[in-house]
Amino acid sequence: MVKTADTDFIRALVDEVVKEFPLKIEQYQNGKSGIINMLMGEIKRRSRDKFEATTANELLMKKLSTLMNR
Repeated sequence: MVKTADTDFIRALVDEVVKEFPLKIEQYQNGKSGIINMLMGEIKRRSRDKFEATTANELLMKKLSTLMNR
């Protein structure tokens, strides 16, 4: 199976998941780091497992970092 590293596609999924799960984001901000696995699972499900996990993880962590610094 070909995995995509299309950052625009993956970034859109990350933004969608972060927007849809505000309570999970709040839990992450309060120290529950295991939430990352749940969010990555949701991104994987929505992409039908056609994303490059390393790229998705980097984009997710950048997004969460940005949210925490607000």
